[in-house]
Amino acid sequence: MVTQLNASEIVVLTTIQQSGGISRKALAEKTGLSQASITKITHKLGLDDYIYEGERVGTGLGRKEVLLYPNPGKYKFLGVDIGGYRLRLALADYRYELIRTEEFLIAELDQGDEVLPELVDKIRTFLEAAGADAVDAIGVSVTGIIDSSRQTILNIPNLNRWDNVPITAALSERFGCPVYLEESGRTMAFAEKLSGKAKDKSDFIVVHVAYGIVAGIYTSGEPLRGAGNVGGLLGHITVDESGGRCMCGNYGCLENVVTYPMLEEEYRRKAQGSLTLTEAYGLNDKTALDVCIAAGKAIGIVLSNVVNLFNPEIIYLGGPVFERFPIVFEEVRRTVLLRANRFATVGMALDRTTFGDRQGLMGALTLAGTSFIESMGK
Repeated sequence: MVTQLNASEIVVLTTIQQSGGISRKALAEKTGLSQASITKITHKLGLDDYIYEGERVGTGLGRKEVLLYPNPGKYKFLGVDIGGYRLRLALADYRYELIRTEEFLIAELDQGDEVLPELVDKIRTFLEAAGADAVDAIGVSVTGIIDSSRQTILNIPNLNRWDNVPITAALSERFGCPVYLEESGRTMAFAEKLSGKAKDKSDFIVVHVAYGIVAGIYTSGEPLRGAGNVGGLLGHITVDESGGRCMCGNYGCLENVVTYPMLEEEYRRKAQGSLTLTEAYGLNDKTALDVCIAAGKAIGIVLSNVVNLFNPEIIYLGGPVFERFPIVFEEVRRTVLLRANRFATVGMALDRTTFGDRQGLMGALTLAGTSFIESMGK
């Protein structure tokens, strides 16, 4: 049974969880609560094993402050990251420290008549291997379209068997805990906002380029959702009408041009050799560099339009394409600064995401943890 906490206790607990160690004085400043209230609330949270006292910090001869941390053994969360190519699972403690991770090809879930039994079996085996008898909450991030009200996967554009999948009900019934569902780009932005570099940012964009493309947009401190909960489909913005038909039905989508498999295919078509793009890039092969520069330019063209629309303070870029081919990152930066409105780019920065290729997993875990804590006040 979930413990009920009042609004102030949830604010304090959430702030401690996201801080990486914080003093009572800093808690009061950050939350706007009085020192007396902070002392009372943290005492209660300590007695209930939500938090513990760590090291003392400070300079000079004055009294040093004790840092407060979430108790890692209080809860366990499961993150389920469902992409168009990979299924990834992660078990983490209350501080989002990873206990175990595992990755599967999404095609492995296509063995039976339905995908949900296969998914449940993968999760069950994963938890058994991790020695976890139970988890307190599950967060599911999906590279696709979801129905928030019904907590159902409506569609994953690059897959055929994931339409109208009632995933939260099925997982909740099987594992006996609350399950929370959200689109992958949005969860990646959640992770960046709550546990990463964007803690103090109100207007930012997270872009992840791997076997697909997802993006999460924060504007004025709130995640962009749109009227139909499909805001932020960066990968399905048209960048080249001659780029072929995308799985979504459109022509020339960014996702149909610059994902990791597309870049490998483009390199093989142009080089007609035995090397992979990754191998050729490591040798400074001109064709490989040209393919990567063209990819960076395409991403940059799309992002320059997004910059003009939303005027972000910073854009975080992550995923295998940026990690394996750094020149893509540099070309995105050059193209955005060249093409976006000059007033929109004043002071704007581009940076790497905090969690790299694990951004989706951390997003799913952040979704599980924050939603679970918020539910204590309901």
